[in-house]
Amino acid sequence: MDRYIETLKEKVEERLGKQPRVHGDFVYLADIIHAERHELISPTTLKRMWGYLKQETPTPQTRTLNILSDMLGFKDYKDFCNYQDETNRYSSEFVKHDTQLCFLMGNGEMIKISWYPQRVLVLRHEGDGDLFSVVSSENSKMEPGMTLHCETFTKNEALLLKNVKGGSLTESCDYICGKIGGIEFELLGQK
Repeated sequence: MDRYIETLKEKVEERLGKQPRVHGDFVYLADIIHAERHELISPTTLKRMWGYLKQETPTPQTRTLNILSDMLGFKDYKDFCNYQDETNRYSSEFVKHDTQLCFLMGNGEMIKISWYPQRVLVLRHEGDGDLFSVVSSENSKMEPGMTLHCETFTKNEALLLKNVKGGSLTESCDYICGKIGGIEFELLGQK
């Protein structure tokens, strides 16, 4: 089954407050669907979807997926899938990424970070694991001379800068870069 179906099942289980395990659970789910949505769906169909009946390839019908999506407040299964894509609700999956581990950077080594819309930071590693200082800032609230902590830089992912201090800040705080679309980075070497 694709990840959307697995996510749909998880959301239905959250709505029920438990994972259906026995025949009575599937009868209960079918009864809820009938009472709330006025749709008939058999406990056997639900068992098939949850993999409790032996089948080589359990493939739920579109009608079943639409009814369960409707139960969760979506127009249909396609609407549910679109919502998952738009909100990136998948809590885990394997990904390939381009990451720079900060503890591998040398004292004085610089890194340029950019993100939408036209924001650019140049940071200098201060030789203490994850400590950096801001060298320059374009179109961002960060200011030269500020210090911050960061463990990794990952392309196309949001970047959390921790314990930002200095500049016009009156107290330390965290700062997030690239909430939309993530960041890009380029190692600049030592300068």
